[in-house]
Amino acid sequence: MAKGIKKDLYKAIENVNESITNSAGRGGAYARGLASEGYNGGYRQALYDVIAALNDVPNCRSRFWPTKAETPDAP
Repeated sequence: MAKGIKKDLYKAIENVNESITNSAGRGGAYARGLASEGYNGGYRQALYDVIAALNDVPNCRSRFWPTKAETPDAP
C-alpha cells in the first residue's frame, strides 16, 4: 500500500519542482534564489517529511518534531 502512496508523492514532488522552476525563470536573479523558500518549498518539504515517515525514518531532522529528551514519555 505504501508503495502506491510513495509513487503519488514522488509525482507530486516532480510537479512542485516544476512549479518552482517556472516561478524562478520569470523573475530574475532574486526569484531564482527565493523560489523554493515560499509556499511551494514548504509544500515540497512536507511531502519529503511524509515520505520519511513512510520509510520509518526517525523524526530527528525536522524542526517541528520534539527531540527525544523533550518528549514526556522518553526513557
